[in-house]
Amino acid sequence: GDISAQLNDQKELEKICLQIKDDRKPSVIIWIGTCTTEIVKMDLEGIAPKLEKQIGIPIIVARANGLDYAFTQGEDTALAAMAHRCPEYKYCETNPNNQSEFTHIEIHATSSEKAHHRNELTRSDLVLFGSLSSSVASQLNLELRHQSIFVSGWLPSQRYDELPGLGEGVYVCGVNPFLSRTATTLMRRRKCKLIGAPFPIGPDG
Repeated sequence: GDISAQLNDQKELEKICLQIKDDRKPSVIIWIGTCTTEIVKMDLEGIAPKLEKQIGIPIIVARANGLDYAFTQGEDTALAAMAHRCPEYKYCETNPNNQSEFTHIEIHATSSEKAHHRNELTRSDLVLFGSLSSSVASQLNLELRHQSIFVSGWLPSQRYDELPGLGEGVYVCGVNPFLSRTATTLMRRRKCKLIGAPFPIGPDG
């Protein structure tokens, strides 16, 4: 009975994914597993790798059990799952004598603190996470560049094959509020360093 149910689930999901592939031509497909899939014991994590090979499109499974994650925190759930699929960051040694290769980022942690935390980051070390439209993301990139802050990547990126490298030595900063699960995943699982930024950037925004 369980094997028959799994085969039926896989066929139905394959049909839906092929339709999405033909209609939308996406670079990635995200499955949001809600309470219903848990009740019927649907093995999304087991089916996804098989369908990936069949349709040739990466499939990410995001578990969103409960109304909070399914409706109000869908972005956080999807980004946290996507963070696991980002490539590993490869650190490149830089010449410490060439100070032009470094940029300084000044961060005001809270209004009550008089001291500013200053970090030296290479241009390939800062990743912003949070869903923004392309025009808003471009404006933010330009604004940060005017302040000598260079963004190396975004989570999510415009295409799946452009996901940023994550790992030790990478600084991450959220651009939308309520991304606590993603921030926790980036810090604990991918060993990134979180920048706690004030409004309009960061989980406290």
